[in-house]
Amino acid sequence: MLTILLALILGLAFLLYGMHILRYGLQAFAGDTFRDLLHQMTATPWRGFWSGTLATAALQSSTALTVMAVSFVDSGLISFRNALGLILGSNIGTTVTTQLLALPLEPMIPYALLIGGLGYLFFPHRWRYLALSCLGLAFLFLALNLLESGMAPLAEVERVQELLHQLGDHHFQGIIAGTLLSAVLHSSSATTGIVMILASDGWITLPTAIAFVFGANIGTCFTAVIASLATNRAAQRVALFHVLLNLFGALLFFPFLTPLALFLQWIGGPVSLQVANAHTLFNVLSSLIAMPFLPLAARLLERIR
Repeated sequence: MLTILLALILGLAFLLYGMHILRYGLQAFAGDTFRDLLHQMTATPWRGFWSGTLATAALQSSTALTVMAVSFVDSGLISFRNALGLILGSNIGTTVTTQLLALPLEPMIPYALLIGGLGYLFFPHRWRYLALSCLGLAFLFLALNLLESGMAPLAEVERVQELLHQLGDHHFQGIIAGTLLSAVLHSSSATTGIVMILASDGWITLPTAIAFVFGANIGTCFTAVIASLATNRAAQRVALFHVLLNLFGALLFFPFLTPLALFLQWIGGPVSLQVANAHTLFNVLSSLIAMPFLPLAARLLERIR
């Protein structure tokens, strides 16, 4: 338990420090060209949507992109409204992780640390601040990796497994459990992977597994919310939007759990694939449904002082 606590504290410390370095480096490096590129990528909701989808699929982490979006808004590189499309896209991009074998982030960390550290010391002028941003990203990925690997042993604790087994076919409890587990593991993909095993072994039914997936998407917002505590109000609204988006999706699809499970069974495939398909359908449909309501959501969130 002490090891888990230390991993949590160190992980959060690295996360906040990495965000600080990333934000400072971007602010120092940002010129008109970089700002124009960010604005072009997020100039419209659909551009932000596709940019968020592709970036998250490449990073294999919606949490990383969400934290970066919070950092971009906090540093003034993009506006609050322009970041919302990125968040919608990140929810779709993260489904790649459950459908394909995720590329490990660990090999990237030492190279990013090396390039960032040496670049900051030896690169000329503004480029040294871009290297500093690379160093901040390295700390960010290191933090996410530390949080996930440090918390992962909880999933192997017999008592935790027993609690999951006792859920049986209780859907609402499944959402709550998925939220808590994803918040602890700091990864909806890790939670979904665990749920795949539980459903395949028959410990929980497919509808309950889908409820876990809904909760996992809510719980994965925890990291961005924590990271936003040290940012300005606009950046905090981005993190809040991410939470509300996943809550909206869970509430929207909760009444249709059983029909959705029957549909996935009709599509066929192993139970683990059905759970992965549920993760994909949930994120794709909830993001597409939420897209027309972005202006309204932005206006409502901007009223929060």
